Amino acid sequence: MNPPVVMRGVPVFPLPGYYLFPGTVTPLHIFETRYRQMMGDLMDSSGRFVMAPCAPVDDRAPVGQSGPVLPELGTLVEIVQTEELEDGRWLILLLALARVDMAEVPSERLYRRVDARVVPDRDADREVSAQVRAELVVALQARSNGNWESMPEDAPVGQLADLLLHALPLQPEQRHLAFTELDAVVRAGMALAWHAAGESESPSG
Repeated sequence: MNPPVVMRGVPVFPLPGYYLFPGTVTPLHIFETRYRQMMGDLMDSSGRFVMAPCAPVDDRAPVGQSGPVLPELGTLVEIVQTEELEDGRWLILLLALARVDMAEVPSERLYRRVDARVVPDRDADREVSAQVRAELVVALQARSNGNWESMPEDAPVGQLADLLLHALPLQPEQRHLAFTELDAVVRAGMALAWHAAGESESPSG
């Protein structure tokens, strides 16, 4: 297997506790000067950058020379929709593509940059029972009020788990635990357990 390709000098957007699970779409409001500059640059390039869920900024959080210390894992995202407001702010929609590990590199711009590399799920080829896949599909349908569109039968279990995790009302600690779990089968187990716990707490009738 060839080693993952390193993407050089990718813009990075650190945001405390902002975990984006691959395969999901989410909005983002851009208003800081440095990220307005980033948006201008991205409009002339691939439209891809890394969302980095750094630790909450407080007196105890480690801080580097250029801001909060970046986490080991982030999400490579692609801009799929943009709206530039009259005052220079941006409203954008992001498609989360993949988990990536990252290493910060020097940046000549106001925003930070990283070298990033896609991190695949561990044991992604492990055979998973049809029951687990079926449970994920049922849970996704329940969380979307029946409006969830079916994915191909061969959709990776990790991808289904990520979609379910995105739909669950999780605590920050749970999102961190699930986002950093690279074993797709283990992550699916987390998603199903938390879904079941939420269902049991819902009022009946």
